[in-house]
Amino acid sequence: MLAEGGAVPQLVRHGDIDWHIHAVSPDAPLDTRILVETAMAMIDVIRADEMSRFSVCADADCDGVVLDLSRNRSRKFCSTACGNRSAVAAYRSRQRESVN
Repeated sequence: MLAEGGAVPQLVRHGDIDWHIHAVSPDAPLDTRILVETAMAMIDVIRADEMSRFSVCADADCDGVVLDLSRNRSRKFCSTACGNRSAVAAYRSRQRESVN
């Protein structure tokens, strides 16, 4: 992802902001900046030895990646849409069972 985005990480400090890494030019296209920043965030999680925070979305119809940064590690879905879809499906299933 970093190579695809043409990332060249640099340690910078400007204004009142302490040292931090810029990996892509601020005038790069938005999709490139998102790709590179996502890759950099994943690197931080891996370097912190927090691989257990990665999982696959719990929605049966989705294979998205979940990065659970919650304190209690309770995140199961890759997005609100998947969580809502799963909750609606479970609700409808319970309603069908209660009618039968």
